Amino acid sequence: MPPENHDGNQPDELVGVLDRFARFYDHDYRDYADDIGLILDMAEECGDPILELGCGTGRVLLPLAEAGHAVVGVDISPGLLAEARKKLDGQRLRGKVELVEGDLRTFDLAEKSFSLAICTTNTLMHLTTREDQLAALCNVYRHLGRDGLLLLDVFNPDAARLLAVNGMMELADEWVDAGSGAHVLKWCVRTVDFGEQLQDTLFIYEEVAADGMVRRTLCPFLLRFLWRSEAELMLSLCGFEVGAVWGDFDGGPYAADSEHIVLVSRKP
Repeated sequence: MPPENHDGNQPDELVGVLDRFARFYDHDYRDYADDIGLILDMAEECGDPILELGCGTGRVLLPLAEAGHAVVGVDISPGLLAEARKKLDGQRLRGKVELVEGDLRTFDLAEKSFSLAICTTNTLMHLTTREDQLAALCNVYRHLGRDGLLLLDVFNPDAARLLAVNGMMELADEWVDAGSGAHVLKWCVRTVDFGEQLQDTLFIYEEVAADGMVRRTLCPFLLRFLWRSEAELMLSLCGFEVGAVWGDFDGGPYAADSEHIVLVSRKP
């Protein structure tokens, strides 16, 4: 059964989880680039500067910087930002990118006005109350210039899938760590509370060394999912005009069985 009480991801707790997650992040997203083409196209259309919310280790920042764009990335996790800095330094791209440690609800870059903001891969869902999600969206609105665009991507809640995996432990992924040689198994346990629109998630990274020694890293966190109409309403409440709602990053129409809810909104 889902837990009866949810305190949400408190900032300090979320930072701790994301910092533990940092060394696995690039492995988890090693084959994922579905959104990069659309983001690069939008960046070319909108121009600089560009703001990324929840920039992680730089999965999106790097291709934007490599394409010549000036980007500011905001993330609450020092561990994720440290990994991003290493990659940027390795590619000699630090001059194109500014990294800011901050809370999406309250960060303040008052001296900047952005033409495009990006919030992808369920980043908004780590804020686990309606009020916190609204605060983040309104904060983005304040940082955009007139006619600035926001690209927001969250997963489309599939009730049948969520119920099918409710409480189950799944082997979500596996790989060999090039540095340590360990065989890494990623286990995932999800528990859903539809009344609160919360998915309680536990990632367990099990590293099996050549000598058989096992190291486990636990990363528990909450996600608050949104329905399409709710996401559009929240954007409207913050002042945005929703221009498009897609089910994928190729501009395909949104449908009940879409994997994503991709919204493109404008600050009038």
